[in-house]
Amino acid sequence: MAPIRVLQVMPAMDAGGMETFVMNVYRAIDRDLVQFDFLYHYDKPCLYDYEIQALGGQITKLTVRQDNNLPRYLHQLDAFFAAHPEYRIIHGHYSGFGMFYNAAARRRGVPVRVGHSHNTAYEPNLVGRLDKLMSARFNKDLTDRFACSRKAGEMLFGSSPFTVLPNGVDTDRFAHPAPDARQKLREHLGVREDELLLGHVGRFSAQKNHAGLLRIFAALLPKQPNARLLLLGGGALEGEIKELAKALGVADRVIFAGVRTNVQAFYAAMDAFLLPSLFEGLPVVLVEAQAAGLPCFVSDTVDRGAAFASNVTFLPLKSPDIWAHAIHYSDLTRNPHAQQQAMDAGFDIHTSARILQEFYLRRYQEVQG
Repeated sequence: MAPIRVLQVMPAMDAGGMETFVMNVYRAIDRDLVQFDFLYHYDKPCLYDYEIQALGGQITKLTVRQDNNLPRYLHQLDAFFAAHPEYRIIHGHYSGFGMFYNAAARRRGVPVRVGHSHNTAYEPNLVGRLDKLMSARFNKDLTDRFACSRKAGEMLFGSSPFTVLPNGVDTDRFAHPAPDARQKLREHLGVREDELLLGHVGRFSAQKNHAGLLRIFAALLPKQPNARLLLLGGGALEGEIKELAKALGVADRVIFAGVRTNVQAFYAAMDAFLLPSLFEGLPVVLVEAQAAGLPCFVSDTVDRGAAFASNVTFLPLKSPDIWAHAIHYSDLTRNPHAQQQAMDAGFDIHTSARILQEFYLRRYQEVQG
């Protein structure tokens, strides 16, 4: 029997926590039973395109986030669902435009319309305010709901019932990197073994608070002059953050490494992980860093449910000096029990994939009669 095909609705499939989680699930599910296809809101080459197609997925790319042509988008949605009656389940990860694609799917007879909340707040700018306004209609046409955390679900779904599904990762991949990964990466980055390498993974956006991260690093350097800061990611604010690094006098100690696909090797190269985000749902990068055994220093705006390992420290954003003191005086030994702690807490991707796969198969059987 052919696998059931589930349509994953995304902004696009570039590097990001939400996208990484969906790909983690896609790799781990039994694709003889469940196959993923993707509907994008950008028509551009994306990081995961090749892997999606290699795994058997089909990608449809719309242009509404580039041309803002709403009438054309609505016509495209109706034509798409009319041409694809095989989709009995759609899984929407993009709440802002959910009011449009869920309604189009409902009108064309798609019986299972799943919504997934991946965050606890919106960007503090005009785009974020528009996203919040549009996302308020996301819940209306849903039949089922998932969220990465309790707080994320309550933010998007209110009093409607939802299932909390932790953002699992391949714990084995992060807990057991190649034996020489640390040495090779540090040599590649020009980091000596006697230097303290602090790391961060995230797109350059207001939410991720790179400006605050640089100020924390600047406060740490007088205490720890052998420290370096490694930033993985790309985004609209990267140029601005590079200028701030120069203004703070730390540019020569900061490494801008760009978007990387072998992120597990970079965790091996790090000595500690920093996540001073203004808000998060349940950050995949924090799960990855913990699974790698890294000591993690995290803003207290992040849901404490994201911490499963024994070496995570939550800190207030109000003072970079508090962070600098905590990092300087902490034991930065890797956690040897991290993988087991991740698995015990349900953060292994095989657990997440099994839950979703069973859900898809059960709901498909229900609507097929």
